Amino acid sequence: MIASACQQAADRAFLIALALPLVGLAFAVFWNLRTPDAKPDEGEVFRDPESGAFFQGPEPGVLPERDSRGELAFRPLSYTPWPVEAAEAQEGERIRVDVGPISRRSPRTFVFDRLLSQPSQILSVTLPRPVGIVFEEDKRKGRAKICGFVPGSNADKQAKVAKLSQQQCPRVGDVLRACTCTTFVFPTRSLLGAQPPVRTIIMYGADGQTWAKVATALKKGDKSDGAVTLVLERPLS
Repeated sequence: MIASACQQAADRAFLIALALPLVGLAFAVFWNLRTPDAKPDEGEVFRDPESGAFFQGPEPGVLPERDSRGELAFRPLSYTPWPVEAAEAQEGERIRVDVGPISRRSPRTFVFDRLLSQPSQILSVTLPRPVGIVFEEDKRKGRAKICGFVPGSNADKQAKVAKLSQQQCPRVGDVLRACTCTTFVFPTRSLLGAQPPVRTIIMYGADGQTWAKVATALKKGDKSDGAVTLVLERPLS
């Protein structure tokens, strides 16, 4: 009887030890997948209807900027799109770039402030892969800039055509501010295995990033993913 009671106690202890981590895991999954309590109108949490992602505002009462379609405008910070405060609507350049799942990309608005001390222009150029642009690191200022083109590449050809047609194209000396790249985005429910990760084009923000990280982002993507869009800042003097 004593041995049987001891065995039952040991079995209960084993089941409790097994169940507690599972309960903790279930709670963690629930917490990560929950819908934020705040409503978009409260100025604290905002939902991007295109991606379904929720974004936390910097402080209560601060509303995000929306473009003419009612969609959120973003500043790209590394791989993260960060909503822009509506109060900043008069600052920076707004550029529309196609991003989203490979099969259904759509134009979204991205905001860029000028970084260069001299007069400059912020522009976007789109090139098929492989692009053929040679970048170098400006170690003193912590930026990546164009130093040349691979002979015969798409960028080289576009630059030659632009001399005759005034077409917008990359130039030596342009500073890289952002670029599109390919990554896998996990839909909210994919954590439970309901949906697989989706191959997605995103905007990578190069500001404040190390050269190693920028170089990695520039390499992310295949020819089958389509063209690459670069956002550049060009000195005008």
